[in-house]
Amino acid sequence: MANIGTDASHFFQSDASIEEQKRRAAKVNYDLGDAIKCPSKVLAMTLNMGKSALYLAEAGHVARRINLQTRMAEAVFKGHTGPVTCIATWVDANGREYLFTGSWDKTIRQWDVETLECVYVYAGHADFVKHILIHNSAIYSASSDCTIRLTSISTHETIRILKGHTRPVECLAMSDNGTLYSAGSDRVIRRWNTQTGESQELIGHETSVIYIQLHEDEMWSASADKTAKRWDLTQNSVDTTLDHPDYVKYVLRAGGYVITACRDERIRVWDVGTGHLIANIDGHFDEVTSLQVVGSTLYSGSLDATIRSWKLTTQALKEYHVRATQPQKAKATSHGMTAEEEAELAELLDDV
Repeated sequence: MANIGTDASHFFQSDASIEEQKRRAAKVNYDLGDAIKCPSKVLAMTLNMGKSALYLAEAGHVARRINLQTRMAEAVFKGHTGPVTCIATWVDANGREYLFTGSWDKTIRQWDVETLECVYVYAGHADFVKHILIHNSAIYSASSDCTIRLTSISTHETIRILKGHTRPVECLAMSDNGTLYSAGSDRVIRRWNTQTGESQELIGHETSVIYIQLHEDEMWSASADKTAKRWDLTQNSVDTTLDHPDYVKYVLRAGGYVITACRDERIRVWDVGTGHLIANIDGHFDEVTSLQVVGSTLYSGSLDATIRSWKLTTQALKEYHVRATQPQKAKATSHGMTAEEEAELAELLDDV
């Protein structure tokens, strides 16, 4: 049922969406995961060269650097005219670090991380830039225009345009030997020969592949078909499937764990060897969009506009799991009754 009202936050919203807003509002908690609040939704994040800071791609048209020790923003990169959707770092031959950001404004910007200046704007995509990675002084960019562009950082010229996906290209990954993989919302993962432009299809998901990560001779993929899968790249086949209750938005291999972020707002930690669920982490109150690990600490970024940190120790994971799987006690009202009890009393009084 549609709901049309004078409240700006509810105008032309369905009853279901209003209930979802209420559910998330009731779940708001900034203590869980020692949350760092951000001004806008976190769409992606990556670590700086020394792993002492996180670079965030934000819906508020900026990129931001968060110092992990002080937990404060120490730099803001402004210039995009749309949400910043993806982010990557690169170190040149002289050891100087640069930041690259892709946006809904269809451009990629290169930033000097010391001066915060934009040193170049790369144009060429006809639609949103969804993902970028840097390899051998070239930018590999994936777009909603269904293409992957290879661009030289030194000359700023397009090296090659890879075409094969029939729907938006969501994510890119590069193997140690320089083989490029791409994931598309056409449910296809492609392995590319970037010299010839030819590709091989890897099909194992039923619908959109949202994220991929390579680790030695295996690949992990996250999909809207509610699974994360491990691929044996020596056989080009799936050997492990991890089932979820909703879309899987991100997957990260970290030591003996594989960590997934699901649209149900939860983070799950799995044992790589057995595929068994070790921990269910419930702390965010909107979708988790990205994960990074520094030492034994997991950082998660979310559409709830926070960065949170979680310890990857056996005891901590056990505590997270217990909290996530135990029913939450109802909160008492100022009258000493729970909200459920007050609702029941109100209903009885209405009948009098």
